[in-house]
Amino acid sequence: MRATDRDRCRYRIVAVSLALILLFQGAAALNATFVVGENGTWYRGDVMVEGISEYKFSEPGFLGEPVPLAATNITVTNASGPVPFEEKNAGTITFPEGDYTVGYDAPLNDRHLTVILDTASDVTVVLPDAFSISNPLLGYTSNGASVNQTPQGTIITWEEERMVEVRFYDAFQEQMLVIFGTFWVALVVIFLVPYFLTRRKQE
Repeated sequence: MRATDRDRCRYRIVAVSLALILLFQGAAALNATFVVGENGTWYRGDVMVEGISEYKFSEPGFLGEPVPLAATNITVTNASGPVPFEEKNAGTITFPEGDYTVGYDAPLNDRHLTVILDTASDVTVVLPDAFSISNPLLGYTSNGASVNQTPQGTIITWEEERMVEVRFYDAFQEQMLVIFGTFWVALVVIFLVPYFLTRRKQE
């Protein structure tokens, strides 16, 4: 189910605000911010770029190769505001050479976010409070991640990375894991206890 335009607008405001905060805190580094939508099926990305005239939206394929990403709601902005751009084939846009923030919405599959950037950047991923990464059997973050839990959700950051990965889950998935684990523990008890009792009698 796609989020409403109002929800997407709200998330774009959050993403841009985070990008501006990071920009003023560390102007020497490029920044990229990715805010996951409330239902976990899409995210909003805002990526700072320097001295380029073309940007390709891509994600890792089955073998790790870059494949075109189905980006929507694309924006290109600089200090003066929105900048016109042209969409080319295979998820590529062009614009006058310069420094920009490229924003876009993109779908998420299986609550698994993987981002590959052209240039090492300080990366931030924001998860709504409905999702978590704390259970290592269900959640995952790539190396170098710093995790900060807030009342509004989880903020994950990396410094100077070109590729980041996050796998997250909700309370239902964690509950199903507990049920599944309990079921298998019960099966082990059912089959092993009679076995040990039989061995004890034989001894």
